[in-house]
Amino acid sequence: MRDRITKRVVEGVQPGLRDVFLWDSDIPGFGCKVTPKGKRIYVLQYSRNGKDHRVTIGRHGIELTAEMARNEAYRLRGSIASGENPALERKREQSQPTITELGERYIRDYACPHKKPSGLAQDRRNLDNHIKPLMGSLKVSEVERQDISRVMREVAVGKTARDEKTKHQGRRIVRGGEIVANRVQALLSKMFELAEEWQYRPINSNPCRGVKRFSENKIERYLSSMEFSRLGHALAAAEDGRMVLETTPQSPTPRKRGGQRKTGPRFENRYTVAAIRLLIFTGCRLGEILKLKWSQIDFERRMLIIPDSKTGAKTVYLSEDAVNVIKSISPVEGNSHVFPGKNPGEHIQTIRKPWENICKAAGVDNLRLHDLRHSFASVGAASGLSLPMIGALLGHSQPNTTARYAHLAASPLHQAADTIGNQISKSMNQNQ
Repeated sequence: MRDRITKRVVEGVQPGLRDVFLWDSDIPGFGCKVTPKGKRIYVLQYSRNGKDHRVTIGRHGIELTAEMARNEAYRLRGSIASGENPALERKREQSQPTITELGERYIRDYACPHKKPSGLAQDRRNLDNHIKPLMGSLKVSEVERQDISRVMREVAVGKTARDEKTKHQGRRIVRGGEIVANRVQALLSKMFELAEEWQYRPINSNPCRGVKRFSENKIERYLSSMEFSRLGHALAAAEDGRMVLETTPQSPTPRKRGGQRKTGPRFENRYTVAAIRLLIFTGCRLGEILKLKWSQIDFERRMLIIPDSKTGAKTVYLSEDAVNVIKSISPVEGNSHVFPGKNPGEHIQTIRKPWENICKAAGVDNLRLHDLRHSFASVGAASGLSLPMIGALLGHSQPNTTARYAHLAASPLHQAADTIGNQISKSMNQNQ
């Protein structure tokens, strides 16, 4: 059927048992398909390199009028004449992966082979908890800078935050916030960098580029000499069964199962206490100590040979105090770990609760286990050690990571200031 396509002509075509085509008498290949259910769809059919192609223009009366479809057909014919292939381009667009699909490939092809388990787990959480709910259905090729900014704003205000009950009386807590939003943006940036490599997007089209991150005011916590003393006493008490947790009416001691309240002196697992002591004397990361094996200790050279840390293979130089802590630990037969866990062959998985109790007994507030690493470095800086030396002890791979402790190396300057001040004071107070 051929006629000049107009609104009246299109609406006058009656549906049949199969698709009925009305072809325009003016524009080659421009037509309207009428389905058995009465839907009217404008199309353009053309040949390219000996192959027939058909591209959909839009639905009559819903997306386009007959005149609008005619104008679009003219435009498409022009692009075809200039060498383009609209049908192939549409097919490529439709086959474009979504953000969810890009995330799955990112995990499979990049994160699993190249990232450590902790980093991989964090990427999975950010994908599942924030990225997929907020933009998972978007096509990779469609994402623009404003989409990234929107996601960051929504994560920052807690739109994806939730607290859910899980099986076995557990809970799944998802927190948002500005710091989390920055981590989400960093993950998206890497995903889009790979999307360019995988030819999902043009080169240099990363929509994360130029998106402003939220400021992060890192608060470095260091133990004072007095806090070191109180922590030492608390560790000794926890080891000997003399630790007492002060309670207040506002924060009573939690009841144990059966309704009985734990009162009086208490002790903590000796392996847990030893692990905390070793963190203090080495400045190591928590995972490096909890996963430590006897085979990684070189007593003769006073070293820990850690094959895989956050920055790769690492050598930790031990002080005599650190060596004494290790020598005080009794190995468990059949377990290669220095700090054995409850299950055979495993290491201690967490020391969070004992650490909270010890800090409470010591009267030390807002101190994370990782702050022991900062405190180790701060003592070195205050003792006059150079930043490269401190970085070597901590296993830093970048000098700027150690630079955060530069302001703590003030003791020599204080001494110089005191020397000058004392001389001036003597001059000012001498007898005339």
